[in-house]
Amino acid sequence: MIWIKFNLFDEKKNNGSKELLTINKTLKKAFNKIKEEFEEHLGSINENTNEIQANYEYLCNVDSKIDKLNEKIEDLQLFINRLVAKDDKKHNEEPVYTHIFLTTKEKEVFLALYTMAEEKGPITYKAISRRIGLTEFMVREYIVNLIEKGIPVIKKYVNQEVYLDIDQKFRHMQAKENLVDINESMAKRFV
Repeated sequence: MIWIKFNLFDEKKNNGSKELLTINKTLKKAFNKIKEEFEEHLGSINENTNEIQANYEYLCNVDSKIDKLNEKIEDLQLFINRLVAKDDKKHNEEPVYTHIFLTTKEKEVFLALYTMAEEKGPITYKAISRRIGLTEFMVREYIVNLIEKGIPVIKKYVNQEVYLDIDQKFRHMQAKENLVDINESMAKRFV
């Protein structure tokens, strides 16, 4: 009888270890499956990271091309304005400047260009942007607006960089007649 009890105990022990082995195998399978899924997710993340990097580089390239196109457009606008001015000069030897309405920001860009170019000679978009706290892109846009409104901005290229100035005749007329209607408080900020 003792032997039977011991034998029953051994059977329970064997059943228990079989159950543990089964549980162990089940857990290993589950963890292996989770590990495989993690590896798949990691692979996807790495692929997405590479794709994001490629997209970023592409966007930087596109942004650079847009900047170059903006410069070309400005050059074309300046060229067209010069052609129109030459045509006007054929009719009138001296250009006639009238009062030009500018927005506040356009006046700030104009004043920065006017004062800095007077002090240092032709200046860059970057110098103007630092002076008034706008981005170079915004300064370019405002310079285009000034040109479109009839302000004779002169562009020169030195080592692939644009240098800006204002036509001396217009500068003289502005000093005499305040063509762009700059008030004293605004002028004091730039002097």
